[in-house]
Amino acid sequence: MKIPPQFDLGVATHTGRVRATNEDDFLLVAPPSGKPFALLAAVADGLGGAAGGAEASRSGLRGLASAALSASDLALDEIVRRGFSAASERVAEQALLVPSLAEMATTLCAVVIHGHRAAIGHVGDSRVYLQRASVLRQLTVDHASKEDRNRLLRCIGGSAPDQQPDVTEIDLAIGDRLLLCSDGVWGFVPEADLASAMLVRDPRRAADRLVALSLQSGGADNATVVLVDVVGDEGSGLAAERELAREESSLAGEEPRARRLGAPRWPFFVLFAAAVALLLAWLRMGLGFNVFLWLQGVR
Repeated sequence: MKIPPQFDLGVATHTGRVRATNEDDFLLVAPPSGKPFALLAAVADGLGGAAGGAEASRSGLRGLASAALSASDLALDEIVRRGFSAASERVAEQALLVPSLAEMATTLCAVVIHGHRAAIGHVGDSRVYLQRASVLRQLTVDHASKEDRNRLLRCIGGSAPDQQPDVTEIDLAIGDRLLLCSDGVWGFVPEADLASAMLVRDPRRAADRLVALSLQSGGADNATVVLVDVVGDEGSGLAAERELAREESSLAGEEPRARRLGAPRWPFFVLFAAAVALLLAWLRMGLGFNVFLWLQGVR
């Protein structure tokens, strides 16, 4: 995607070590000039089982993006509110189309930026943080039970009525970094380690590092990170084309070799050995048959 020159981005996502599918999803939108915002970033964590969770997070983000891109001459906070309302509508529509997904739901956190102003919205327990001058500060308050963190008090979907997001606005400065992440990151990485990983200067390496820390802690949940660095002023240059992560984060060099995920290698060795054995057997049979023909000719 083409990234506006005032931003640098990092993205990483991983299924984790326990789950079979990744129900997290993320969104990055940099619209053409003329729109009332320069960048939209969001993270959603789906609920309701493998198929339902993935569909809920995907549908919610599509609704958010569609509403934001159709906005014109709206304040940032109103773009966020309309986007979340559209996300709820999209999830509800998909749930009606497929009865087995009736209870699917998703968390959603989003940041809409224009100039040096950002509007932040969230429903659920996906979080937004601000790092400024090496100090990390949480900007959102989880909609989850204090006694049972896994029980959400608010979410998008799940047969619940339209949930209005908590919306706040902040001023941004050059050097600021915004972190959006699912609970598969902040729930498994101690806050001190979270802050330390955020000090990695390159946002792509920092995003990979945060997900790697979640995996090193056991990787019991899907983990998704979006980092937005404010590196310049609006109109400071041309948009840059940047390839961002589409699937699993490679996390190359971030985890000890023994802890990396991957397909087991022993089946390939077994197949190779079997192929060699068959080849040798074939050669023996071929050689024996040739010797038999030679003996017949001698006789």
